[in-house]
Amino acid sequence: MDPIQPEPPQPPQPSSGQQSLPSSHGDTGVRWVLVRAAALGLLIVIAVIAMVWLVSIPLLSLGQPPVKGSAPPTVTIQPDQSMTSPAITTTALPSTTTDQLPKNSEVFVSIGPKTLAGRITVRLDGGPGKAMVKEISVRLTQPDGSVATGSMDMQAEFPEVTLQGSKSSDRVEVFVRLLSGKTYKVIDEMVSYRQRI
Repeated sequence: MDPIQPEPPQPPQPSSGQQSLPSSHGDTGVRWVLVRAAALGLLIVIAVIAMVWLVSIPLLSLGQPPVKGSAPPTVTIQPDQSMTSPAITTTALPSTTTDQLPKNSEVFVSIGPKTLAGRITVRLDGGPGKAMVKEISVRLTQPDGSVATGSMDMQAEFPEVTLQGSKSSDRVEVFVRLLSGKTYKVIDEMVSYRQRI
């Protein structure tokens, strides 16, 4: 008689509503997919950072001061055929040339729009030379010749100065004094008053 050999045990089969757990062979494949997905995500983040950086560099140069040696604007108003008075020519307050700060000591200074009360705020927006600046001063000249001056607190987190202007066009000059003691005029602009409509 042959002895009866028992059949080897079979792994339990999932019932119709259950899913089987992945085997150790499937775990390796899942891990590989997760590693690939993480690497792809990292590449996307690096690409986005690079694109933002490339776009922001040209935008930083938009606030550069005017070019040295620019002449004040001249406006000529020609009468039409029905007018009997002669042509009127006006010249804006004369502006002087501005200086360019030495390489790697540039700062970005912006002039905000005039408020309805005629106030003008000038602020330091940063720049590679911010640590080399000792003082930034502002001189505002109104059309009647009166002058207001102010300086930024360079210890403030966001240095700025606000001056009272007129309800007309005012001349704003910004001077940057570096730690070396040399002073540069970086802005010389006319700032107009805009009435609310």
